[in-house]
Amino acid sequence: MTTIDLTDKILKKIMEDRHNDYGDYKENFRLISVIFNVILHDKLKDDIEPYEVAQLMMGLKLYRTTRKFKKDSYDDLEIYSKMAKELHKLSVDKKE
Repeated sequence: MTTIDLTDKILKKIMEDRHNDYGDYKENFRLISVIFNVILHDKLKDDIEPYEVAQLMMGLKLYRTTRKFKKDSYDDLEIYSKMAKELHKLSVDKKE
């Protein structure tokens, strides 16, 4: 087993745990995008998409890595990146 295999297994386990705790991330990011759009309605030209919520979360986690080392922040950053990639692809596919 390589380090990459182990890392993928760990991240998959974390994602499964988060799914059990918080539900489907696709639906959660869709709902969060609605909340963000309501809060920012006077400032936005276009609505925030669910994949952009994941990108914003990546920004938060990236910022946290500049403050102190916490493995969880790097794990979350990687997970949010995978989620953003999938959601962004779905968004593009839907428009085509």
